[in-house]
Amino acid sequence: MKTTKSQKQGIRNLVKTYFKDRVGKPFNLTDGQCDIFAAVVNQDLTWVWTSAPTRYGKSEVLALALIYLAVFIKLKIPVVAGSSEKARKIMDYVLQHLPDHPDLYKGLLNIKGVKEVEKLKVSASKDALRWVQGGWIYITSIDSRSIVKEGEGVVGEGGDVVVLEEAGLIKSKEQFSKIVRMPEGEWKKLVMSGNCIERSVFEDAFKNPLYVKVRIGLNQALKEGRYTQQELNDKKSQTTTKDWKRYYEVEFPEGSQFNYFKPKVYGVLPPIKEYYGAVDLALGETGKGSLVGINVIGKDEKGQFYQIESIGEHMTPNDTMTAIFNLQYKFNRFGIEAVQFQKYFLTQIEEKSKEIGRYIPFEGIQQNRQKVERIESLEPTINTGQILFRGNDILWEHMSDYPSCPLDVLDSLEMATRIAGLTSGRVGFSFQGF
Repeated sequence: MKTTKSQKQGIRNLVKTYFKDRVGKPFNLTDGQCDIFAAVVNQDLTWVWTSAPTRYGKSEVLALALIYLAVFIKLKIPVVAGSSEKARKIMDYVLQHLPDHPDLYKGLLNIKGVKEVEKLKVSASKDALRWVQGGWIYITSIDSRSIVKEGEGVVGEGGDVVVLEEAGLIKSKEQFSKIVRMPEGEWKKLVMSGNCIERSVFEDAFKNPLYVKVRIGLNQALKEGRYTQQELNDKKSQTTTKDWKRYYEVEFPEGSQFNYFKPKVYGVLPPIKEYYGAVDLALGETGKGSLVGINVIGKDEKGQFYQIESIGEHMTPNDTMTAIFNLQYKFNRFGIEAVQFQKYFLTQIEEKSKEIGRYIPFEGIQQNRQKVERIESLEPTINTGQILFRGNDILWEHMSDYPSCPLDVLDSLEMATRIAGLTSGRVGFSFQGF
């Protein structure tokens, strides 16, 4: 959806009159932000889908539009998300801008002046705002477990304009059906906002011709000065292909239809100063998650990393221990997951290390992300040549076939790069020796 030049000017004048930016000057909307604002406040648009590059200012503009609808049109507006924390993102912007003009907080219940409004800006628990004239903005999550009592009466009733925030994170159509029932009254409007995360209700809505689309592309954001080209270049070198599509190009990734990893091969291996290893244990799964993955990487005196050795086989825990002890490298660190069975394995291999006199500094790794997320976090490191590979082995094959491959060898590579400090993550406790 695009607004005309005269419509944009009218919206800009309205926003400049009532809202201020972070340095106290009249808030000046870009063309794309005008499109977002216009779609939200247009009563003729019942179903609205909107997305923009990350940090574009979409959520803040949504908040300005919601304030306008609550204060001047006197609408009831629930902001819904998968959790109250996600929904509070827009409410924080609402609270930030209420003090911008006396007309915005005039008639706000339990507020007598600008000092009370300013206090709202640091309120961590303000989940509902009501005006005596009839306007109402409140936040809730899909399951409504954490909604404040002030809003309980409208969960079933819904609201005039319903905003679904972070819609890309909602996968369940059953959950979404609860939200679709909420729009009511004369407006009966639903606004979906989020990032382009695949296999979500947000992607379903994008494909649905019922929705009016307000999609701000990366080129437009760059043209409007929301980014510099150098800033984008720096970010792209550190961002996975999928996340670049989701959060910057505002496109839904197409899975395996593009070459994900683009590894680089080394010729002659230089002298290695430091060695790091990791194992991803098989726990009896079948299919993709059935291999034991072991990776050894090394760093030369210049700080360049190299793949030294990769193993991906079906092995018992005892065979896995033997394979690790047969690796004839002087390890600086060796990572093993420190959860459930893996934690027990870590204890056993530490004891075996003492028994046979083969010291390896094992470390327990705490995992706070899913396996696919961990593997895909490797992409910038691999594709920019921060680690070089032998080529023509099981790891190379799995990088070439990803995501249609077993994940364990790649997962052990991620753990090895993490304990080596090449990629970021959380490492747990360590074995200190004999």
